[in-house]
Amino acid sequence: METLRMIAKEELIQIIEKHRKWIYDELNGERANLCDANLCGADLCGANLRGADLCGADLRDADLKFSPNLTSAKTDQRFIQFNCIGSRKGTTLYCFNTDTIWCGCFKGTLAEFAVKVEETHKNNPQYLAEYRAVILMIQSLSVPQEGRK
Repeated sequence: METLRMIAKEELIQIIEKHRKWIYDELNGERANLCDANLCGADLCGANLRGADLCGADLRDADLKFSPNLTSAKTDQRFIQFNCIGSRKGTTLYCFNTDTIWCGCFKGTLAEFAVKVEETHKNNPQYLAEYRAVILMIQSLSVPQEGRK
Protein backbone atom coordinates (compact mmCIF):
# COMPACT_ATOMS: atom_id res chain seq x y z
CA MET A 1 0.00 0.00 0.00
CA GLU A 2 1.37 3.42 -0.97
CA THR A 3 2.03 6.11 1.62
CA LEU A 4 -0.02 9.27 1.25
CA ARG A 5 1.46 12.71 1.84
CA MET A 6 0.37 14.28 5.14
CA ILE A 7 -0.63 17.96 5.00
CA ALA A 8 -0.99 20.04 8.16
CA LYS A 9 -4.18 22.08 8.55
CA GLU A 10 -2.30 25.40 8.29
CA GLU A 11 -0.53 24.27 5.12
CA LEU A 12 -3.85 23.12 3.59
CA ILE A 13 -5.38 26.54 4.29
CA GLN A 14 -2.45 28.20 2.50
CA ILE A 15 -2.68 25.80 -0.46
CA ILE A 16 -6.42 26.47 -0.84
CA GLU A 17 -5.91 30.24 -0.62
CA LYS A 18 -3.12 30.19 -3.24
CA HIS A 19 -5.35 28.01 -5.42
CA ARG A 20 -8.20 30.52 -5.09
CA LYS A 21 -5.84 33.25 -6.26
CA TRP A 22 -4.71 31.02 -9.15
CA ILE A 23 -8.35 30.47 -10.23
CA TYR A 24 -9.00 34.22 -10.26
CA ASP A 25 -5.61 35.04 -11.82
CA GLU A 26 -4.51 37.05 -8.79
CA LEU A 27 -0.95 37.82 -7.71
CA ASN A 28 0.87 34.93 -5.95
CA GLY A 29 -1.71 32.40 -7.13
CA GLU A 30 -0.66 28.79 -7.53
CA ARG A 31 -2.52 25.70 -8.72
CA ALA A 32 -3.09 23.31 -5.80
CA ASN A 33 -1.07 20.11 -5.98
CA LEU A 34 -2.84 17.70 -3.65
CA CYS A 35 -1.72 14.63 -5.58
CA ASP A 36 -1.42 11.60 -3.25
CA ALA A 37 -2.39 13.76 -0.26
CA ASN A 38 -4.06 12.33 2.82
CA LEU A 39 -7.12 14.57 3.11
CA CYS A 40 -9.13 12.19 5.30
CA GLY A 41 -11.45 14.28 7.43
CA ALA A 42 -10.11 17.56 6.03
CA ASP A 43 -12.30 20.66 6.27
CA LEU A 44 -12.78 21.60 2.60
CA CYS A 45 -16.17 23.17 3.19
CA GLY A 46 -16.66 25.82 0.54
CA ALA A 47 -13.23 25.32 -1.04
CA ASN A 48 -13.12 25.77 -4.81
CA LEU A 49 -10.87 22.94 -5.97
CA ARG A 50 -11.59 23.40 -9.68
CA GLY A 51 -8.42 22.55 -11.56
CA ALA A 52 -6.61 21.25 -8.47
CA ASP A 53 -4.52 18.10 -8.87
CA LEU A 54 -6.29 15.56 -6.65
CA CYS A 55 -4.92 12.47 -8.39
CA GLY A 56 -4.60 9.73 -5.79
CA ALA A 57 -5.78 11.98 -2.94
CA ASP A 58 -7.73 10.31 -0.15
CA LEU A 59 -10.88 12.38 0.46
CA ARG A 60 -12.64 9.95 2.79
CA ASP A 61 -14.70 11.78 5.41
CA ALA A 62 -13.53 15.16 4.06
CA ASP A 63 -16.08 17.94 4.52
CA LEU A 64 -17.09 19.00 1.00
CA LYS A 65 -20.42 20.49 2.01
CA PHE A 66 -21.86 23.72 0.70
CA SER A 67 -21.21 26.80 2.78
CA PRO A 68 -23.82 29.60 2.49
CA ASN A 69 -21.06 32.22 2.44
CA LEU A 70 -18.84 30.45 -0.10
CA THR A 71 -19.20 28.44 -3.28
CA SER A 72 -19.43 24.70 -2.78
CA ALA A 73 -16.29 22.62 -3.22
CA LYS A 74 -15.57 21.81 -6.83
CA THR A 75 -13.32 19.27 -8.47
CA ASP A 76 -12.71 18.25 -12.07
CA GLN A 77 -13.44 14.66 -11.10
CA ARG A 78 -16.68 12.85 -10.33
CA PHE A 79 -16.96 11.05 -6.95
CA ILE A 80 -19.61 9.15 -5.03
CA GLN A 81 -19.45 8.37 -1.34
CA PHE A 82 -21.23 5.68 0.69
CA ASN A 83 -21.38 5.91 4.48
CA CYS A 84 -22.02 3.43 7.28
CA ILE A 85 -21.96 0.20 5.26
CA GLY A 86 -20.17 -3.11 5.54
CA SER A 87 -18.10 -4.44 8.38
CA ARG A 88 -16.41 -1.11 9.20
CA LYS A 89 -19.55 1.04 9.08
CA GLY A 90 -17.16 3.58 7.56
CA THR A 91 -16.98 5.56 4.34
CA THR A 92 -16.41 4.08 0.90
CA LEU A 93 -15.38 6.55 -1.82
CA TYR A 94 -15.32 5.97 -5.58
CA CYS A 95 -13.86 8.19 -8.33
CA PHE A 96 -15.51 7.61 -11.71
CA ASN A 97 -12.75 9.39 -13.66
CA THR A 98 -9.95 7.13 -12.44
CA ASP A 99 -11.97 3.99 -11.61
CA THR A 100 -10.56 4.05 -8.08
CA ILE A 101 -12.34 2.93 -4.94
CA TRP A 102 -11.18 3.47 -1.35
CA CYS A 103 -12.70 1.32 1.37
CA GLY A 104 -10.83 0.95 4.66
CA CYS A 105 -7.25 0.02 3.76
CA PHE A 106 -8.34 -1.16 0.28
CA LYS A 107 -7.57 0.98 -2.76
CA GLY A 108 -8.05 -0.34 -6.29
CA THR A 109 -10.36 -0.56 -9.28
CA LEU A 110 -14.04 -1.41 -9.00
CA ALA A 111 -13.36 -4.85 -10.54
CA GLU A 112 -10.61 -5.53 -7.98
CA PHE A 113 -12.93 -4.37 -5.21
CA ALA A 114 -15.68 -6.74 -6.38
CA VAL A 115 -13.26 -9.69 -6.17
CA LYS A 116 -12.05 -8.61 -2.71
CA VAL A 117 -15.64 -8.24 -1.44
CA GLU A 118 -16.52 -11.76 -2.58
CA GLU A 119 -13.39 -13.17 -0.87
CA THR A 120 -13.67 -11.20 2.36
CA HIS A 121 -17.42 -11.42 2.99
CA LYS A 122 -18.34 -14.81 1.51
CA ASN A 123 -19.49 -15.95 4.97
CA ASN A 124 -21.42 -12.81 5.89
CA PRO A 125 -24.56 -12.36 3.77
CA GLN A 126 -25.38 -8.92 5.21
CA TYR A 127 -22.02 -7.29 4.41
CA LEU A 128 -21.80 -9.11 1.09
CA ALA A 129 -25.23 -7.73 0.10
CA GLU A 130 -24.31 -4.19 1.21
CA TYR A 131 -21.06 -4.09 -0.76
CA ARG A 132 -22.68 -5.75 -3.79
CA ALA A 133 -25.35 -3.01 -3.72
CA VAL A 134 -22.62 -0.34 -3.71
CA ILE A 135 -20.91 -1.99 -6.69
CA LEU A 136 -24.21 -2.21 -8.56
CA MET A 137 -25.00 1.45 -7.82
CA ILE A 138 -21.58 2.57 -9.08
CA GLN A 139 -21.94 0.46 -12.23
CA SER A 140 -25.40 1.91 -12.89
CA LEU A 141 -24.02 5.45 -12.60
CA SER A 142 -20.93 4.81 -14.73
CA VAL A 143 -22.07 6.78 -17.77
CA PRO A 144 -19.37 7.72 -20.29
CA GLN A 145 -18.30 11.34 -19.68
CA GLU A 146 -19.10 12.42 -23.25
CA GLY A 147 -22.74 11.49 -22.56
CA ARG A 148 -22.92 13.70 -19.46
CA LYS A 149 -23.81 17.37 -19.38
